[in-house]
Amino acid sequence: MIESSLRPLFQRVFIQPLLHIGARHLPANAITIASLITGFISACFLSAEFNLMAILWLLISGYLDILDGSVARMQNNSTHFGTVLDILSDRLVESFIVIALFIRDPNLAFVCLLMMMSMLVCVSSFLLVGIFSEKQSEKSFYYSPGLMERAEAFIFFIAMIIFNQFSLIIGIVFTLLVLWTTGVRVYQFYKQSNENK
Repeated sequence: MIESSLRPLFQRVFIQPLLHIGARHLPANAITIASLITGFISACFLSAEFNLMAILWLLISGYLDILDGSVARMQNNSTHFGTVLDILSDRLVESFIVIALFIRDPNLAFVCLLMMMSMLVCVSSFLLVGIFSEKQSEKSFYYSPGLMERAEAFIFFIAMIIFNQFSLIIGIVFTLLVLWTTGVRVYQFYKQSNENK
């Protein structure tokens, strides 16, 4: 939701300048791997309770995740493998962070399980709707936006990192919103399927 509305501005201010000074010559898949590695580094810092470093590396990971797609499109080199790598990298980084939140505070075990469950169900709905939808988007697969996208997930992760004492509540709200996103996506797909009959 935030990503959809702010993406053009972010692209113009933070991505395009870097593309013009050479980033467009980097392999997009290498940038995706760098996003995965920096996400793992963030989780390591979070596990060790270096919160500011965890946030910094998480933001770098998110930035690289946006950059890789822009580079692939500029090079006219979007591939199915790149798409698979990007989606897997995104889910791994999110999983690393949730696991690190648990390592930092084992009392969050149940809410971390709920968060993982909601993320699994949401990405399953995202991929299934993408597979069965006939619509196209600028990405190499049908992109079904929702209330909770990657930018919102990062905001919740950062909030849980900073406000550790409220992590349980933040995690529950995260879970409910992700499940809400899943429900809305499936309902919209159901309506669309009935309209196309």
